[in-house]
Amino acid sequence: MANDTNLKVDGLEYGDIRSNLEQYLKGQSTFSDYNFESSGISNLLDLLAYNTYYNSFYTNMASAESFLSTAQKRSSVTALADTLGYVPRSATSANLPGTITVTPTGTPATVSVPYGTKFKASIDGVSYVFSVSESLVITPTLGVYSLSNVTLKEGTYTSEQYLYDASNPEKKIIINNANADTSTLRVRVVNSSTDSTVRSFTLASSIISVDSSSLVYYIKEIDGGKFELAFGSGSLGQSLDDGNIVYLDYIVTKGAAGNGILNVTLEDDIVGVSAATFAATEFSSGGESVESLDSIKFNAPKAYASQNRAVTAEDYSALVSQQANVSSVLVWGGEDNDPPAYGKVFIAIRPSVGEVLTPTEKQIIIQNIINPKKVLTVSTEIVDPEYIYLTLAITANFDPDQTIATEASLKDTIADTAISYNANNLNKFSRYFRYSELSRAIDTSERSILSSDLTVRMRKEFDVQLNSSAKYTISFSNAINSTTQNRPITHPYNVGNQVSSNTFSYGGFSNCFLEDNGGLIRIFRVNEAGDAIGVAQNVGTINYVSGQIVLDDFQPTAIGDGGVTLRITAVPQNKDVLPLRGQIVAIKDTDISVSLVNDKTISLVNR
Repeated sequence: MANDTNLKVDGLEYGDIRSNLEQYLKGQSTFSDYNFESSGISNLLDLLAYNTYYNSFYTNMASAESFLSTAQKRSSVTALADTLGYVPRSATSANLPGTITVTPTGTPATVSVPYGTKFKASIDGVSYVFSVSESLVITPTLGVYSLSNVTLKEGTYTSEQYLYDASNPEKKIIINNANADTSTLRVRVVNSSTDSTVRSFTLASSIISVDSSSLVYYIKEIDGGKFELAFGSGSLGQSLDDGNIVYLDYIVTKGAAGNGILNVTLEDDIVGVSAATFAATEFSSGGESVESLDSIKFNAPKAYASQNRAVTAEDYSALVSQQANVSSVLVWGGEDNDPPAYGKVFIAIRPSVGEVLTPTEKQIIIQNIINPKKVLTVSTEIVDPEYIYLTLAITANFDPDQTIATEASLKDTIADTAISYNANNLNKFSRYFRYSELSRAIDTSERSILSSDLTVRMRKEFDVQLNSSAKYTISFSNAINSTTQNRPITHPYNVGNQVSSNTFSYGGFSNCFLEDNGGLIRIFRVNEAGDAIGVAQNVGTINYVSGQIVLDDFQPTAIGDGGVTLRITAVPQNKDVLPLRGQIVAIKDTDISVSLVNDKTISLVNR
């Protein structure tokens, strides 16, 4: 075949580039008698190929960094988000709600606790500081100086000051700590060193209501994960004057590490107070690290589309998704609710940490995020996700001749595959469990795995009232296997059960379980011989088609593990499990068991 005299530019890998250059030169009469592999021109070809490769690499990289969806550098992503008016979330302090009680020296009419007052905690040798986020004034009630509904924020308040130089436009006002929680930022401007007049500036959340007299500032993320402040130019917000002194106060936080703390003690001295205690009403929560690149890429376009308002379901979802400790959001109108609740919006939130938001986190989202931007006549309610947990018993056939991995390692590989499937395909709203997808992922996770079989059970968890009769309705929202028919009172334990539960005490008996009995729910216990013996008949019903179980007048006296949570499991009729609105299908790591079957052994037995 004749050599091509045209230079090909279709390949950008080094080998392709060098080959194309060589073929081009061979097609030129000047180089027709050259040995391209053994002469000095080979080194020149290497140099040209490397140079072309480097140029193409950096050109592609520069092009990719120009688009939000393909950018990889944080500076590029944040700059592109800035063009959409989106400010990435900073590190966020955990909130610790509770009641503060002080003992004053004397009997003053009120006691003041200044903002920034520090409480401390120590967990596993690590110290945490929780600060009073607002100045408090405590009035005694019956001689007790106490104030409820107080929220401490994890972290320490720090201050910075800047002298504004109007002649130096390059002098920027930068929050110097990358762990600053910008939601706690207080901005004050003093006129000058000789004029102590103070103006307080607030963050401009929208330019619609901003005019030349507005005391607002703007913020954006810059290199190094720090944040830069800017003030108005005189049209969209007041401008600063030469000699103004800018004071910044904010909390430096440890982010997500501050979650899960309950007990704190006073660290600072409070004027006029001999002692102070803080009784938390719930564990600290809401702490988050800086917003990830994936989160920025996802949220920035949606925030731009919502125009910082809460009107449509998509608007609500975009606003809430930007907040700390939010992993998945589902929004629906009251007209679509069951039962209908007109004039209302329901927001289901799956948090990043934990399974449900705390009451404090819900309150913050409603008051600070939703209420200022929603239609006045519409009320909002944040609801907890309803979880359908899956337990997986995985049996895999494998060929030991096809791998050097141990059986223990193979089991870990299969379990990790199921864990990854949960992380990537489940654990959020509107995500379906597909049996075939997981089975296929397991079969291809290691070449020695020949086939796999999955036994799937659904589980619902709910708290019960001990020693109190109550009615409970449990909805799996998926058809339940109905192969179990009427059973004798005494039968082998846990053979063929389609519905079961964890142990509880009932009617004076311990080690009791629930089970299905041809459309009815009954209670049995296991005796020392391992036989199941009926304790109570007809304590509830099961609708196999709808997957709904109803317990009537159910009155357990204790739960086997000492808690109050009853766990009911059911075998689905179909291999796929599909959630309804507000439900989340999830697989916990501890709910995965793996068994291996040596295919060589099976073959020998069947030979």
